[in-house]
Amino acid sequence: MIVGGARRTENNASRRGGPGAAGAEGGGAAGLGRRPWWIWTVPFAVVLGVLLARNAFLFSSPLYEEADMGANSILIEQARRFTLLVGQYSREKFNHPGPAFLYVQSWGESVFWAALRLVPTAWNGQLIAVFALNALFVALVAGAGYGQARSVRTAAACGAALLAFAAVRPAVLSSGWMPFMLVPAYVAFLVGISSVAAGRWQDAWIAALTGWFLINGNVAFLFFVPLAVCGCVAALAWPRRRRLGAAARAFFARRKRIWVPVAVISVVFAFPIVLNTLLHWPGEFGKYLTYSTASSAAASPGAHGLPQVAKYVLWYWWPGGSRAGWLVPVAAYVLAAAATWWMAPGPARGFCAWLLAFDVLTSAAFVCYAAAGIDELDPTGRYIGYFYWAAPAITLLIILVAVTESLPPLSGLAVAATAAVVACAAFAVAPLTRTSTGSVDVVAGSGVPTDPGLPAGVARMAGLAAGRPVVLTLAHDAWPAMTGILVQAERTGVTVCLDGSRWEFMVTSQFICTPGQLAHGARFHLYVPGHVPHGQRVVDKLRIATLTGPE
Repeated sequence: MIVGGARRTENNASRRGGPGAAGAEGGGAAGLGRRPWWIWTVPFAVVLGVLLARNAFLFSSPLYEEADMGANSILIEQARRFTLLVGQYSREKFNHPGPAFLYVQSWGESVFWAALRLVPTAWNGQLIAVFALNALFVALVAGAGYGQARSVRTAAACGAALLAFAAVRPAVLSSGWMPFMLVPAYVAFLVGISSVAAGRWQDAWIAALTGWFLINGNVAFLFFVPLAVCGCVAALAWPRRRRLGAAARAFFARRKRIWVPVAVISVVFAFPIVLNTLLHWPGEFGKYLTYSTASSAAASPGAHGLPQVAKYVLWYWWPGGSRAGWLVPVAAYVLAAAATWWMAPGPARGFCAWLLAFDVLTSAAFVCYAAAGIDELDPTGRYIGYFYWAAPAITLLIILVAVTESLPPLSGLAVAATAAVVACAAFAVAPLTRTSTGSVDVVAGSGVPTDPGLPAGVARMAGLAAGRPVVLTLAHDAWPAMTGILVQAERTGVTVCLDGSRWEFMVTSQFICTPGQLAHGARFHLYVPGHVPHGQRVVDKLRIATLTGPE
């Protein structure tokens, strides 16, 4: 009995990454086996199920996108033809590095709308794909947590933390607007990279997958992701610094199941970025460099003072704007550190410690980014940093993991499961879990602009043009309707182009009129309601614009 008990203790230590753990080159947790299939599928199915249930209108209500969603759909139509090499547009007149998110949305459109006809319009299919991707990120967070000690309570605690945060900010899982979509991806990246640093090298593919999604999605992550990766590599290399060469050779020779998936993921995600750079040298990177070095772009970020930067950064922790708002992140970090040191046992302590380290690194990097990389630190520019919501979400995750792992197994599991159920229920009933499709509030970060009148407006223009190309001019503030018109025209085979190249950064060159179209096309004008010049013939009234013509 004593011998058997000793063996069970040793086996438990091995499973939890203790002295009996296998795999010196893989760290204490590298010897852990594969995770069961349900540890991935259950959180994925639960989150996707909640999102689909709350947004069941997607299967019956036709929605026609405009504004940023319309601009994204122009690129998504290119992705459906496998010709898209860049990400969504920026108001700074460049595109973000890569098209990964847009390709996911294009597959949603192709599968759920074009092939299966489960939804009445293309954008509905795109949004379902966004839901599935966000559910995947939640599953990756839960799976990485489980992998640290093969603990269901850790997985449940990780999922509960992310869902609890989503209950407060539902749009991070329910919206197809890119600033929101970056949030769950960044949380999953931080969890994945922390798991690797804690010794679970098998989770390198999670860090690679989410990191490349982030780099594709926003140019800022050309700074944040490599910084975190360098930190992780340094953490793993330091204990092996006296035999670094031998350790590296052993890793690449013996750990192919770890680095090969990372290499494959990196090649797939980097391919369109590299190809676009080679075909259009120096591609978007030349625009990034021009923007960052131009005096007009550099002057404004350089003018940010410390109080302005602090106020901007603290808003993501405490939106109330109180002078004591700095106490919130300080208290969160103190509690997370205390829970890690005094409550988290064994592998959970290392995991929480690295989560805390990368969270602090993220905050320091975000302060630098706000001071030098964001031009507008006012309420209208807060969407630029939505991804930094990952920082408070991670502190909550650390505390939940530490508390549940400090309890006896059954008690910890009960607490973690209860937290997960409560968080999921709170997210399910939150108002913004149902995607708003009426209007967008940039400051509050809610809403998806759609217009049911877009198909009729495009058909009206095509009828009046009588076979000629439609040449569209517009007042600047009418641009949200313009993107909706263009994408609907493309989907219905109507030729519409814009007079002038000032909007090319948003709509691509395919919608800029050629000399022949300008010479022979039927001219229409798009105005903001209430600002139509006297004598113009109104042919259609859209939700946020008025159409006149033809000439």
